[in-house]
Amino acid sequence: MKKLNVAIVGYGRSGCDIHGRFLRSAMNDICNVVAVVEYDPARAAAAKEHFGCETFGSHKDLYGRTDIDLVVSSTYSNEHYPVALDLLNHGFNVLSEKPLCKTPEQAQDLIDAAKKNNCVFTIFHQYRYNPYWQKMEEVINSGVLGDIKLVRARQNGFARRYDWQTLLYREGGSMRNNAAHPIEGCMHLAGSDELPEIYSRMELWNAKGDAEDYMFAVLKYKNGMTFELEFSPGDIYSDGVLFTVYGTNGTMKVMSNKVMVKYYKEEACPQPTLDHKSLHKPDGSPSYCVDPLQWHEDIYELGADRMNEFSSITSSYYHDLYNHMVNGGELFIKPEHIKAQIAIFNEIERQNPFTQTIERPAGI
Repeated sequence: MKKLNVAIVGYGRSGCDIHGRFLRSAMNDICNVVAVVEYDPARAAAAKEHFGCETFGSHKDLYGRTDIDLVVSSTYSNEHYPVALDLLNHGFNVLSEKPLCKTPEQAQDLIDAAKKNNCVFTIFHQYRYNPYWQKMEEVINSGVLGDIKLVRARQNGFARRYDWQTLLYREGGSMRNNAAHPIEGCMHLAGSDELPEIYSRMELWNAKGDAEDYMFAVLKYKNGMTFELEFSPGDIYSDGVLFTVYGTNGTMKVMSNKVMVKYYKEEACPQPTLDHKSLHKPDGSPSYCVDPLQWHEDIYELGADRMNEFSSITSSYYHDLYNHMVNGGELFIKPEHIKAQIAIFNEIERQNPFTQTIERPAGI
């Protein structure tokens, strides 16, 4: 079985603990890590110990190599665009971490560079491989909930975040780093890359940087699909419900370890007839409007080991990418799709302008 030679640019939380975790696991039967780019000496040493590979201080040190099949760019968010563009223009296939870039125009630059240099180019949006997402989508597609009127996403908790992802100069903030995956998923459910009608609010509550840590948005598509998303750092009573799906025949609640669906079957509960007069009981006394529905409930218990599950999700993404690169299978995440996502980001940012108040320190 052919294996892909992989280089990782950036061996921090994402490069080491997400991509690296899979690439050094027993689930990886498709890749060899042959190089890691990391300027921090301790992280470079860890990469060398993990993979026995060469390490370098700059992605430019990879130029001229012909033995690398794929470069994984997992740098700071503000470096995703220039690093990916550089690599594509030097003929490397690129898997970039999200958020991809700042504007749709930058996304188009990357798409054009990939086409010009005949390179594979994709973005690490692995969210839809989650078992809870796949079960949610399966239930929606089954039709038991009827017409879907609203999908509400909530990924809340209580946090006082103080790392680089709270900084505007790093292109941080809750929307680009936390909401990026659910927004991509909502676009998929809507079946559209159009720019929806958007109402949004972003604020800075608890984070120590200058980017937003609270985000609320409503996305309404022309086909009638509506999504409501909230990412709050101030919800200490968060109940763990990630998605609530409201349909004309029932409701679904989605948690990381469980999916609950309650619905009625139309054949057993025919639609009532509209009555223009006051309602009465059989004895003639007044009656409230009562619809005696027969409820059915399905509960799907999912895996509880989130760390191993997360690596499995990453494995699924990589195996699909391998199938695309080696066997010509369909590319799971197309860059044109993410270009449309970035247009959504830009409209939300236009509605909620933030001013950078923290400058990049010298030497960083």
